Amino acid sequence: RAPRFAVALKFPAHEAETVLSRIEVQVGRTGVLTPVAILEPVSLAGVTVSRATLHNEDEIKAKDLRPGDTVVVRRAGDVIPEVVRVVEDKRPAEAEPYDFPHVCPSCGSDAVRGEGEAAWRCVNLACPAMLRRGISYFVSKSGLDIEGLGAKWVAALIDKGMVKSPADLFDLTEADLLPLERMAEKSAANFVAAVAAAKQSASLVKLIAALGIRQVGTRTART
Repeated sequence: RAPRFAVALKFPAHEAETVLSRIEVQVGRTGVLTPVAILEPVSLAGVTVSRATLHNEDEIKAKDLRPGDTVVVRRAGDVIPEVVRVVEDKRPAEAEPYDFPHVCPSCGSDAVRGEGEAAWRCVNLACPAMLRRGISYFVSKSGLDIEGLGAKWVAALIDKGMVKSPADLFDLTEADLLPLERMAEKSAANFVAAVAAAKQSASLVKLIAALGIRQVGTRTART
């Protein structure tokens, strides 16, 4: 938009053909079921692409994507891989339309699609996938920014039944952590110290935002 006398020219995005092997459905921290295209690896502008988001059920239907299809992929803005279209001339005779699951692939609960929404959503608050992603978000830079506590440690703590909500992180002691694989005394001490530091330094705004409540970001949390 500015300066108004200037014009920005962009190179056309690089495109390539590959095969859509299958479609997987992931569960986000708010329960949204997001389909992901699993592609036969293809080189695109110097990067090997093997996955691309398909956004939602309507997107799959609009592009008539079927497992086994040859598809054209590109990197939107030269960054994010996306499936552009199907090469219908190369469609296998046995390719069947994709049936989007209306149950959560993680917990098996029925998914719900709200009126006017494009996404199917798991509404089971005890869903393991939602728990993992929710707590990973809680400890991430977007949340309380707890140093040294990444997704792998979150997964280990949940798998051991030691953490079932973000609140459980603040009750962990060094003795609780030592039995975990690859957890030494110094690591356990650093872990507990990092959680304690976040408890002291994080603002109430950051805490509310870290809880990952739907439609509550930093600005709404501050309000």
